[in-house]
Amino acid sequence: MAKSYLVRNGQCLTECIDPIYKDNQSDEIAQSEDLLIINVGGMPFKVLKSNFSTLPRTRLSRLVRAVSSQEILALCDGYTPGPLPEFYFNRNWTSFNSILDFYRMGTLHLTVDTCAMVFKDDLAFWGIDELYLDPCCALKYYPEIEACFKEFKGDQMARQRDEDRKKYENFGDSHIGRIRGTLWRITEYPETSLAAQVAGFSSLGVVIISTLTFILQTFPEFQEDDIGAKENPSVVFALKIIDDLSISFFTLEYLIRFACAPRKWIFVKDPMNLVDLFAIIPFYLTLVLDSMEDMQIIGKAGKLVRLVRVLRIMRIFKLVRHFAGLQSLIYTLNQAYKELGLLMLLVGVAVLTFASLVYYAEKDTLDEDGWTFLDSFWWGIMTLTTVGYDHKSPRTFMGKVIGGLCALVGIFILTLPIPIVVNSFASYYKNRLWRNEVSHRRAEKLEEQERKIKQAEALLGLKRCTKHTPLEQDGLLT
Repeated sequence: MAKSYLVRNGQCLTECIDPIYKDNQSDEIAQSEDLLIINVGGMPFKVLKSNFSTLPRTRLSRLVRAVSSQEILALCDGYTPGPLPEFYFNRNWTSFNSILDFYRMGTLHLTVDTCAMVFKDDLAFWGIDELYLDPCCALKYYPEIEACFKEFKGDQMARQRDEDRKKYENFGDSHIGRIRGTLWRITEYPETSLAAQVAGFSSLGVVIISTLTFILQTFPEFQEDDIGAKENPSVVFALKIIDDLSISFFTLEYLIRFACAPRKWIFVKDPMNLVDLFAIIPFYLTLVLDSMEDMQIIGKAGKLVRLVRVLRIMRIFKLVRHFAGLQSLIYTLNQAYKELGLLMLLVGVAVLTFASLVYYAEKDTLDEDGWTFLDSFWWGIMTLTTVGYDHKSPRTFMGKVIGGLCALVGIFILTLPIPIVVNSFASYYKNRLWRNEVSHRRAEKLEEQERKIKQAEALLGLKRCTKHTPLEQDGLLT
């Protein structure tokens, strides 16, 4: 038989026998001690023993060298001895062709229809390091592994949250407990029932109306002047009534959820509940400050009252509770903190550089206002972010060149992290939708199974009761 040597990266990896395809030589090959059969998941592979001499620490190489039955069975699930031994592995055979090709040709590739996580598990089983992957497949393999690990971690966290929620939301079997549980599900989980959906849409509508009211109250024609005069008193009064009703709704909603919460401290420190709390506190602070000013307990509190009223814009963040997209955006920004931190660093370095250059280029101009470094820094931020700054602009030729370069560099810097953030957001939002759907269906399935178990137990108890006669039930017949 002709022999060939497989060479990779200038080194001889293995010596193998050229495959023979002629039918009249099949009997000779079958009787040869150089052949064995590896049966993976019911799929037999006839292989040359010499293929496994290159990687002595792998499972198949140790299997070929094994002598005793105990050694062989420690490496496979079963075997049939004989001139052509057959070794059985109770595994999926889909990726085994890639494993064999690695022994035959010295190149490890990932098949198109193989999951990266399954292939990783197969490599670990056969004792092959994933670092042997060729670059063409490594570019696909490692990102998929990283994405899969993130998904597994997210799924485990979601399952853990569901388990913790079941332990946390134990209201008991009392009448009050059932009422609390019903109110809690209505106010906390809009997808659970029609009443919960109505409550969720009502809360969303009040948030939108309250936000529009806040915006309208900033118009000069809908405000009071310093002496209390009003240009449109009826509109001002209507806006005030709407605002008061909105705050009353938010307060009642928060108090109901707080009263029904199984654990008050966990409820209070939840970020979304903190947003709800800070959305209603400014209103009551304004009432307290106004009353203290009227009672002359404190002096003129106009600026403080206006500052507190500005905080009412916090109620707009209540929208995050009702939209999964906003929650996904917050999660994406949290996950992309490295990229965003790098962006801020690049922007800071570029702003300081161009601000210094334009300051020294423009400081000697006969500008009546003059150029300070603070002006240059503000100009650098506005130019680098392509917003524009019309109050000051470079007058000298060198200053204009620096300004043009600053704008071009800003376009280049700001476009770098956008694809990363957008792709991360799209991926997480899509995964969040299907994870919520799967979680919801799983919860429905569990509830249905629990309901069937209770019905079966009730039916079994009823059958046991009907086995006794009326006299036995009354204790008259022993």
